Amino acid sequence: MCILRFVVPLLLLLLSLSSTHSSGEIIYEPTNYGYEFGYVEMEGIQSIITMYNISLASGSPMISVQQNIYLNVNGESTFVQNVIQPLTNNESIWTTSVYYNGHYDVSRLSYLMGNEINLTTIWTPEGNNTVITFYASDGTSTFEKTYILEGKFLDIIYDGYTIGTVVAGYGNGEISYLAKGFNISIVSLYKYNGSWYVPPVAYSGWVNTGERAYNGTAYYYNGRVWVVYGNVTSPQLLYNFSVVIVNNTVYTFPPDSLWVSNGEHFFENQTPFDSGDRVSPFMTINYTFALEKKIELSFPQPVEIDGVRSKVFYLPSPETVYIDEGGRLVAEYVNSSINFTSINSSSNSTSMNTSSNSSPSSSTTTEGLSLYVVIMALVVVVLLLLVIKYTKRGGR
Repeated sequence: MCILRFVVPLLLLLLSLSSTHSSGEIIYEPTNYGYEFGYVEMEGIQSIITMYNISLASGSPMISVQQNIYLNVNGESTFVQNVIQPLTNNESIWTTSVYYNGHYDVSRLSYLMGNEINLTTIWTPEGNNTVITFYASDGTSTFEKTYILEGKFLDIIYDGYTIGTVVAGYGNGEISYLAKGFNISIVSLYKYNGSWYVPPVAYSGWVNTGERAYNGTAYYYNGRVWVVYGNVTSPQLLYNFSVVIVNNTVYTFPPDSLWVSNGEHFFENQTPFDSGDRVSPFMTINYTFALEKKIELSFPQPVEIDGVRSKVFYLPSPETVYIDEGGRLVAEYVNSSINFTSINSSSNSTSMNTSSNSSPSSSTTTEGLSLYVVIMALVVVVLLLLVIKYTKRGGR
């Protein structure tokens, strides 16, 4: 039976490889799915979570929807979490936690009823203290929990995509396995100067908590990030700030984000076009659009780009715009003027035939993974047959 000493480890190795298979640079491993965004100056974060279907694979640990942020309190990295654990589509448990000065303070607070939950976290400097207040509302009842930390609030810590609201396992590093039909939508807003705004850029798939999930993907549409069953396990850029000019109006994307004109005038959604003006999304990492009608996109009938319907659009410079194609926003990088003569009527959309920063199709990824699994299964079967054959010979 000495052959087993070589075959069994080989079988285990092959099985482990099948769970960490890589295709190109994509590594299949658990991650977080949801609405994550980069650094902006803010005083709070709000997440509106709607649960349509929380189907999980048989035996999977339960999920959580975690609102996460790191604060710099007195020079200490302070991890702040406002969390729900959905039990059904209409019933959840609310939990909050603060990790500060090497200590976790966790509160398991209340049951929330209903499929739409509003989680809000506010932080306020008060002298030498920082007050963190958590809210949770199910539309009928609103609950509140306050922590007072001895230390001054200094800033938000941004060391990657750690700000936002994501779907993951519930606790203690658990990994959840999403199943067919899974569907949760998330709206995230940040608070600045007393008002709430949409973050100018959104991602999904960055691991920003100890808990993770498999078998999910995310996309942005209609002001929400939708987390659904799928197979994307690498970070996704869901949307980035963008500008289009229609007639003599400048429209900004995403809707309800905060922008600055010429470094002093704040506005949302639209502003008059004035050639030479400069507009930029309000964020610390600055990017400026110098307003000119440089690139023209014309269509035979109205289409929707960056949430605006028109037949003629202008871009101030080469950029990625977002086209409504059959209910999803598709990112297209446009660097030259295009005159379209026809539109694909079957999907009421158009293909720009330009460079695109969209990720590979899930069907291609699925086919590659399926082929790999089949090959590994065949190898395992052959090795098992060899073991059985060798064992029978040895037993004669």
